[in-house]
Amino acid sequence: MVFNILHLSLPIARRTAGAMKTILLVDDEVEILKSLGEILNRFGYQVIAQQEASAALALVRGGAKIDLVITDYRMPGMDGLEFLNALRLINPSVPVIMLTAYGAVESYLKSLSLGVFEYVNKPIKAKELGRIVQAALDSVERAGPRAESGGS
Repeated sequence: MVFNILHLSLPIARRTAGAMKTILLVDDEVEILKSLGEILNRFGYQVIAQQEASAALALVRGGAKIDLVITDYRMPGMDGLEFLNALRLINPSVPVIMLTAYGAVESYLKSLSLGVFEYVNKPIKAKELGRIVQAALDSVERAGPRAESGGS
């Protein structure tokens, strides 16, 4: 089954329309996409879920407005680090949260060296996910306008 794009829209805790942030969620497991997508949507975020890293990159290349990326570390085809390297060439300033069920010091250090905002072991509790996502988004706001928006 090919699972291209899943827009999860549960209008539970909406933010104001102009402030709604879009999160690109990348994981090869459909159940993870659904559960994390529902949690993020309850926090008021718009979620674009992709089961394949290559499809997620195609969206970003196509100009999709993404405020944050949450990606799995271990995926078939293109793993999280390969995805992160390719993403940085397209959008170097977007914050990335790396999820893994196979935490190892080596992958943790590689992720951090590539600028991952947070490296998180699965499973993650909803409240903790919300806190990390908000911190990542706040870090972008503190850093100022993004280079692709013409800011300095």
